[in-house]
Amino acid sequence: MQNKQTRLQTISKNFQTSYRQIFDEITTAAAASAPLLPQMPAFQRTLFLEQAQQRHYQVMLQMQPALTQTHPYNIHGVLKTLASGQLVLINREKHLTHLINLDQIRYLQRA
Repeated sequence: MQNKQTRLQTISKNFQTSYRQIFDEITTAAAASAPLLPQMPAFQRTLFLEQAQQRHYQVMLQMQPALTQTHPYNIHGVLKTLASGQLVLINREKHLTHLINLDQIRYLQRA
């Protein structure tokens, strides 16, 4: 009986350590802010967004902080427009889809 408890305690400690390491990495990555790029004029962002969609470019968008972020952040992927007119950025490598609000785009560049 005592041997089973010791094994359970060991597994529990290993699990707790792994769990902390995972969340420490996530917290550290989120805390690192992206370098601040200059705010692009609205006409330039619109033109670049249209070209990126037409030519299916991989792009990097720097977004203004939203509700949960405190610093501008970068997202990567390919731009698409849904039938409803909503702009979407799709990153197939990371299996992420971002709904884009045009007012939140700070900077756009081809990746």
